[in-house]
Amino acid sequence: MKKDTKDWRIAIIGCGWLGLPLLADLVAAGYTVAGTSRSPETLSAITAAGGTAWSLQLPEPPPAELLRDCKLVIVTLPPGGRQLGEAATGHYLDQLRALLAPEHFDQSPAVLYTSSTGVYGSTTGRVTEATPVAPDSASSRAVVAAEAWLTEHFEHLTILRLAGLAGPGRHPGRFYGGRDRPIPEGDAPVNLVVQQDVIAAIRHLLAHDLPTGTFNVCAAAHPPKGTFYTAAAAALGLPVAGQLAGGADGKVVDSTRLRRLGWQPRFDALEGGF
Repeated sequence: MKKDTKDWRIAIIGCGWLGLPLLADLVAAGYTVAGTSRSPETLSAITAAGGTAWSLQLPEPPPAELLRDCKLVIVTLPPGGRQLGEAATGHYLDQLRALLAPEHFDQSPAVLYTSSTGVYGSTTGRVTEATPVAPDSASSRAVVAAEAWLTEHFEHLTILRLAGLAGPGRHPGRFYGGRDRPIPEGDAPVNLVVQQDVIAAIRHLLAHDLPTGTFNVCAAAHPPKGTFYTAAAAALGLPVAGQLAGGADGKVVDSTRLRRLGWQPRFDALEGGF
C-alpha cells in the first residue's frame, strides 16, 4: 500500500549547509518539518523558513517534543573527523545513541542518513553500493561505523552516500582557485553532486515511499580534476597554481541504482548550480 509521506512529521537533525535548504524545500512542498541547530542564527532561519526550531546539543538528550511523534528522522550531522581525529567514531556514535534512543519515539521511525562516498576511500575504478567500504580517514571511519550502527538498530533505513558537495557557498572554482598549491592528481575523475540535486533526490525518494537501502548520489559527469577545477576557477577569474599528473585510475562513483528509481539531476553535467 502506498504511504502518504506528506502526513509524516519530519525532523532534520543538523540544519547546516544541506539541512537548512532541505528543510525550506520540504516545508514549501507541504511537509511538517522540525529542524535542529546549536546556532541562534540558524534557529531563526529555521523558523523563518516555516519549520519548528529546536536547539540541540548532542550528546545531551533531545527535547521530548522534538521526536515523540516523528515518522522520519533525517540525520545530516558531520562526523567531526578533522577536529577529533580517531576519537570521532566514538563521539559520533555517542551522538547517534543519544539522539535515536527508543524512549524518544512513540514508534520506531524511518531514518534517512546522509553518508559520504568517502567510505570507499582510495578504491580505484567504478564503485557501486556493492563495492566494499575502505575508509581511509577519521571521518570516513566514523561514517562507516554510523552506517553499521543504524543498520543494526533501524528496519526502515535509507542511506545516501553523497559525493563531494558543490552549491551555494561551495563553488568548485574556489577549491583550488587563488591558492598556492597545485591541483593534485589532475587526471583523477571528479565525483561531485550539486546541493539542489541532493535535495531533489530526497524529495523524489519521499514521493516514492522512501525505499530502504543504500544509494550513491553523484553527478553523471566525471571530468578530470585538472580540467574541471581550472575551468571552474577561471569562471571566477581566479588563477590556479598548475596541476600534478596522476589519478587517472581513481574512483568513479556510480549512481545507477538511484537513477533507476527516477532521480533526474538538473546539474548532471556539473555546469551550474553553484
